[in-house]
Amino acid sequence: MNSFLVSTAIFCLAGVAAMAIYAAFFGSHRTFQERFAEIAARDRFAHAANPFAAQAEAESVGRMFLQWALARMPEPKENPGAKKIAQMLTCAGFIRSSAVRVFQLARIFTLAIGALLGFAAAYLWFGHAAKAIAFALMGGVAGWVGPLYYLQKRAARRQTEIARQLSDVLDLLVVCVEAGLGLFEAIKIVGDETDRQEQAIGKELTLVAGEVAAGNSLGQALRNLAERTAVEDVRPLAATLIQSEQLGAQIGPALRASSDSLRVKRRLRAEEAAQKSTIKILFPLVLFVLPAMLLAILAPAMIQAMRTLTVP
Repeated sequence: MNSFLVSTAIFCLAGVAAMAIYAAFFGSHRTFQERFAEIAARDRFAHAANPFAAQAEAESVGRMFLQWALARMPEPKENPGAKKIAQMLTCAGFIRSSAVRVFQLARIFTLAIGALLGFAAAYLWFGHAAKAIAFALMGGVAGWVGPLYYLQKRAARRQTEIARQLSDVLDLLVVCVEAGLGLFEAIKIVGDETDRQEQAIGKELTLVAGEVAAGNSLGQALRNLAERTAVEDVRPLAATLIQSEQLGAQIGPALRASSDSLRVKRRLRAEEAAQKSTIKILFPLVLFVLPAMLLAILAPAMIQAMRTLTVP
C-alpha cells in the first residue's frame, strides 16, 4: 500500500467532513429571527414537504454535499438515547430541526476518519495488518465517542454561561420594566442587545420573543426556555414570571427579588469554588512542586555525601 495514496485519501476525507460540519453549524449568516422563521416553517410542513427543497439563495459546495448526505440519512428513531442527544444538542445551542441527523452524520464521518487514521498510522509504523486493524478499531471507537464528549462539554459550558449571565440580564429587565415597558417588550429589547454582544442568554431571549411573536403565549415560551436551557436557575424564574403575569402582580419587584437571589447564589458558588481550589491544588503540589523542592534541598547534601564516601 502506497503511503502517499493513504495520506491523500485521509486528507480528502478530513477536508470533506470539516466542510460539511462547518456548513451545518456555521455556514449561515442570517439573523436569528430568520432562522427561527425557517425552523417554524419546516416544522409546520414537515409531513407535507421535503425540508431539503431547492432554495432561492445560492449554496456552497459543502452545504450541498451535507444536504445530499442528510437526504439519505434515515430518520432518527424515538428512543431514550436519541431524546438525550436531542436534549444535549438543544442545550448546546443547536436548535435546528436537522441537528440530530447532522450530529449522527458527523459521528459517522469521525468514525470513518478515526478508523482510517488509526489503520494508516499503525500500518506505516508497524507494517503489520493485524496491529493496523486493532488500531483502526480503536480509532473508530474514539471517532464515535469524540463528538458526544465534545457535545457534552459544549452543553455544560453553555449552561454555565447562561447561569452566570442571568442575574445581569434580570437587572436589565428590571430597568426596562420600571421604565414602563411590558415584560414581552423588555425581553425583546434585552434579548436583542445581549444577542448583539454574542451572549448565550441573548439568543435564548430572542427565541422567546420569536415564539411569542409566532403565536405562543409568554408563559409557554418561558416554559420552553426552561426546558431548552436545562439550567437550574431558569425554571424557578420562569415559574415566578408566569405566576406574576397570571395573577396580575407587579413584575418589577418579582424580577428584582429573583435577581438578588441569583446574585447571592452566584456569590455562594464562587466561595464554594474558592474552597475547592485549596483541595484541587494539592495534587499538582505533591506531584510537581514537592519533588522539585526536595531535589533542590537534598541534592547538594547527597552530592557532598557521595564525594565524601568515594574519597579513598
